[in-house]
Amino acid sequence: FRPEWLKLVTQMVDPSTNSLLLLYDDAQSIYERQRSKQFSFKSVGIQAQGRTTVLKINYRNTRQILQTASQIAGGLLTAENSVQGEDGIPLLLPVSCGREGPEPMVINLPTLHEEAAKVAELLSAAHQEGHAWGDMAVLCRHYDGMEQCARALTRRRLPHQVRKGSGDFRPLEDSIKVMTMHVSKGLEFPIVAVMGLNEACTKQEDVDVEARLRYVAATRATQRLLIATRTPA
Repeated sequence: FRPEWLKLVTQMVDPSTNSLLLLYDDAQSIYERQRSKQFSFKSVGIQAQGRTTVLKINYRNTRQILQTASQIAGGLLTAENSVQGEDGIPLLLPVSCGREGPEPMVINLPTLHEEAAKVAELLSAAHQEGHAWGDMAVLCRHYDGMEQCARALTRRRLPHQVRKGSGDFRPLEDSIKVMTMHVSKGLEFPIVAVMGLNEACTKQEDVDVEARLRYVAATRATQRLLIATRTPA
């Protein structure tokens, strides 16, 4: 949220109840980290102190997916990267509800081309097992990964749609959804393949954002997670 948005919302609250429900997960905050570190609810007119409730249990992901998501974030989702106190936004990693599932699959290949081809092969196999195309998504770090993936899916004649803008997303279409990790925020799919986790970061702020981005991408999967990485030649 931007502070300006919250200030506007507080002006719409019914003064007779002075009631406002705000749900927020700082582990999924992937934009403007420096600004969020300086944020407090009091600064936008929200009386949060003494009125907050922490929701720790995760119901979306299996225990295996949640553990893997925390691991690929590189241990960077820590309380040191969040605002402390009730008036700020604490960062709390969720607790699994205990739902079990298969261990996420990790594949390691030399090139992006081979990575995309393997993802297409595994999604085709999942469809043969009975999973609908519309239950699958491929999340890429950058557009070049999306293009490689789209070509690999086309070669196998697998139905898919590449989401590059807000107007070209057809969620009810029975096809594999290909999109960036950023765009996937707020969505979920039974089967998710994540590509492009090899890009290195130099600045600490970039590393923090990357950790959250990886976490968001991995937790889009509700049943099965595939992680594709590359080993430089």
